[in-house]
Amino acid sequence: MSFLSILLALLIFGVLIFIHELGHFLVARAFGVQILEFAIGMGPKLFSFVSKKSGTRYSLRLIPIGGFVSMLGENGMEAVQGAQKVNPGSNQGESIFLNDVKDENHVENTAKSEDGENATQKNEMIDPELAKHAYCNKSVWVRMLISLAGPLMNLLLGFLLMMVLVISAGPNEAATTQVAGFHITYNAEESYAGLQKGDYLYMLKDGPEDTNEQDDVRILSTDQLKKAVAESATGEITFSVLRLNADRTDTISPNPVITIALTDDLLRDKFATSLSAANGENAGLMIGDIILKVNNTSVHTYDQLSYEIMNQGYQPIDFTVERNGEKILLSNITVPRFDSNGVTFGEVDFLIYREANFHFGTILKHTFFRSVSTVKMVFDSIKGLFIHRYGFEALSGPIGITKTISDVAQSGQTLNLLYLVIVISINLGVMNLLPFPALDGGHLLLYIVEAVRRKPIRREVEGIINFVGLILILLLAVIIAVKDIISL
Repeated sequence: MSFLSILLALLIFGVLIFIHELGHFLVARAFGVQILEFAIGMGPKLFSFVSKKSGTRYSLRLIPIGGFVSMLGENGMEAVQGAQKVNPGSNQGESIFLNDVKDENHVENTAKSEDGENATQKNEMIDPELAKHAYCNKSVWVRMLISLAGPLMNLLLGFLLMMVLVISAGPNEAATTQVAGFHITYNAEESYAGLQKGDYLYMLKDGPEDTNEQDDVRILSTDQLKKAVAESATGEITFSVLRLNADRTDTISPNPVITIALTDDLLRDKFATSLSAANGENAGLMIGDIILKVNNTSVHTYDQLSYEIMNQGYQPIDFTVERNGEKILLSNITVPRFDSNGVTFGEVDFLIYREANFHFGTILKHTFFRSVSTVKMVFDSIKGLFIHRYGFEALSGPIGITKTISDVAQSGQTLNLLYLVIVISINLGVMNLLPFPALDGGHLLLYIVEAVRRKPIRREVEGIINFVGLILILLLAVIIAVKDIISL
């Protein structure tokens, strides 16, 4: 990883954390909660200042991972020493001790002195106006909204960036779920006449010297190829192939061009064994079919379709298609598969029509469904960990993510980098909504329990729950960090 790529990763993390904390901040301010500190990063402060208008301290801290919004009365008890003026009723430079904030003029505690005598300890006067701005004195519904605001801001950012991605990719990447044709794959182990295993037959050409790609004809089915062979007047057939790179993320360029004599065994006796039709074509999928579902998951765009085939295609899948106005179920289709880091994925082996028009409605459609698919991908990943489809090595923390950002940035694929930022933002939003202690979702769960019980959970119990959750999260973070460092 280069120094610049590390800076890029820190910038991405910083922006995403800022957006997350800004959500909490804005909603808390909207409901009149006093913000004590808005911090980006953790650990010692590098830079900070206090707003004279609101009394809020804005901080940049040493460790560039994480951040927080500290609110008055957030834990029921707050000690703010040497606080500046936070409302019109408090004095400049006054030291405020807020103990179990309530809307009262003062709080009186009774303590036992060392000699056994009762002593009365009177705390600082609490301005009723100040008490109204304490987080703990807000209704449970307000606290729910404040907890939700951070994750929802990350999801919203992901959706907005997805729109930028869809617009930038343009009409060529906006595809439907309607079948346009099928891949014909060379599947023999040994190379033959320039063909390599896994090559897709791509375009029919007029001859080996033909460089005019406008006259090329896309190969869409085995019947079309057989017809071209039967009608050839030159005694040979020429076609280009699509060949994937080693990690199967893109095709090599330029496309290799293959010329084969019509008398060649490849086009005769070896045709059925060496050139395989798409599994979907063999299973009854037809050109013009609109794929509606992969197993029980509805799909509306090619991005959704390709993801579901990749995610579920490691085992036989079902397609629900619309054909001539009727819904038809095609069962137990085995799609091609490939392995990546010890995990098996499915692969699309047919072609899809692009959108007929690329207008604002199309952009919204693809933005929404691709974002929804990305959210589902996060949940599928969590599920995959529990069902042991993915191992512990699939988990990545900030160090592993930084390496991924570095690799994508160095590839020069700007749109891929943008999509990675989208995935991280949506992942941050979804993970924080999980009902685990110390996460926003954990706070939300406790507030739901409070709403059902119509009384709050004891603060000591809530504190212990969140503390244990935080310790577990930090322990997992350390373990993942060690794993990421070893993997560098």
